[in-house]
Amino acid sequence: MQKIKHIQALRGIAVLAVIFFHLVIIERKFGGGNTILPEFFEFGMFGVDLFFVISGFVMVTVTRGKFRVGKDALLFLYHRASRIYPLYWVYTFAALGVFLIQPSWVNSSQGNQVDIVASFLLLPSHLLPLVQVGWTLIHEMYFYWVYFLILLLVPERFLVHAIAVWGVILLAFGSWFGQGNAYLDLIFNPLTFEFLAGCMLAILFHKTTHGGIRGGWLTLIASGALIAAIIGYVYYRNATGEVAPNGWWRVLIYGVPAILIVYCMTNAERDGFTFHEFFIQTGNASYSIYLSHLFTLNVVGRIWGFVSTEGILDNVVGALMAFSAAVFVGFLSYWLVETPLLKLSRKIA
Repeated sequence: MQKIKHIQALRGIAVLAVIFFHLVIIERKFGGGNTILPEFFEFGMFGVDLFFVISGFVMVTVTRGKFRVGKDALLFLYHRASRIYPLYWVYTFAALGVFLIQPSWVNSSQGNQVDIVASFLLLPSHLLPLVQVGWTLIHEMYFYWVYFLILLLVPERFLVHAIAVWGVILLAFGSWFGQGNAYLDLIFNPLTFEFLAGCMLAILFHKTTHGGIRGGWLTLIASGALIAAIIGYVYYRNATGEVAPNGWWRVLIYGVPAILIVYCMTNAERDGFTFHEFFIQTGNASYSIYLSHLFTLNVVGRIWGFVSTEGILDNVVGALMAFSAAVFVGFLSYWLVETPLLKLSRKIA
């Protein structure tokens, strides 16, 4: 597979954005009377949409030349499942332990209700999983299953057509989203459009030697897309009072800018533009950081709550400590847990 460093860097940026989103909530909960993190930092949920577009891009990239080969299709599905489930189960067991000891600490926003089977298997449910960020992995696994069927049954030259048909079905029946059935909500969720767009970006990327726009312009367009997403989010929040845009509004406000950013940054790499190595390494560890950061933020937050005052000094120190700890623990998880699990899964394969 062609190594695209900017994909890893964008993963790193995405997971840092998600940490900022949750850090705002942690400060409100544990930081005392005054807060220093502005509300628009909750825009950091945009990192999830960036992950979805990246995921579609990567799926096409890793399966080039492997269509309609049964063994390769099964190996694809195995690699995706072994990438997602083992580390996720580590943190799900940890969350289950917390739930059994102190139920009020898990899913408090939903009355501390959990569906344990759905949580472990990443099945559609109207309840959040034990590891709350696991809701995004439910979308990932659905996408992998359908893409597996495409990989198994559709010739590679018709991949664009298959993705287009999937997109048309989504556009035609996307209004079913939110109608009460968890499985239909997942199948017709507009967020799938972001995966499909990532697929199309990868098809275009691998069929061309250059995007046609030079690196300087690409970085400018990507920056403009990010600014537009922030402005769109602030406007939507002020107009509706909702913390997060939903449905097609989310695709418009977050998804379209994420698509532009992935397009621009993957092509800018061809012109020699590079991200700082920190973002690339953070991207390597992004899955561990993503799964562990809520645990870390809540632990640091509870300590923060014991020493919080009405001033802002504790907020400055607490926010810096919580953010740094979330990244550090995520890297430890990557080195000590995720990497050995991946090596084991590859041996099994």
